[in-house]
Amino acid sequence: MPLVLDSSVCLSWFFPDERTAFTDAALDVAANEECWVPSLWRLEFSNALLAAERKRRLTRAERLQTLDEASRLSLRVDAQVHDLRQISSLADRHALSAYDAAYLELALRLGAPMITLDKGLATAGAAAGLQVHAPGRSGAAQLRGRYNI
Repeated sequence: MPLVLDSSVCLSWFFPDERTAFTDAALDVAANEECWVPSLWRLEFSNALLAAERKRRLTRAERLQTLDEASRLSLRVDAQVHDLRQISSLADRHALSAYDAAYLELALRLGAPMITLDKGLATAGAAAGLQVHAPGRSGAAQLRGRYNI
């Protein structure tokens, strides 16, 4: 079963102070399930690491190492060109950024559950009828149990 991961979950795997039982469970799921991200994920992930380096949360060497490690994740990157009107409509309807709406659009198109740390995206996904795994909605044990991890 495909799943859509947002960058907030993926980034947490590389920042020890952001890791939780929930995000560790999401990492286990990502290692064993078909997980998708929209094409903008690569830019969003890289930009978040640059911002973290500029705030001195990590060094340049750590940023580059994280990029190498992230490239080895078995994530499927959606190659479909974004439908700008669809993204804009979802963003408007659910009060999301266009970036977050791209994750929602992908999950809707694939008919896939989402794993996110973003409360607004989780709310939008649930309102759109998707199964959403997020802290406060599912615990680590539920996430592992759902995917037999």
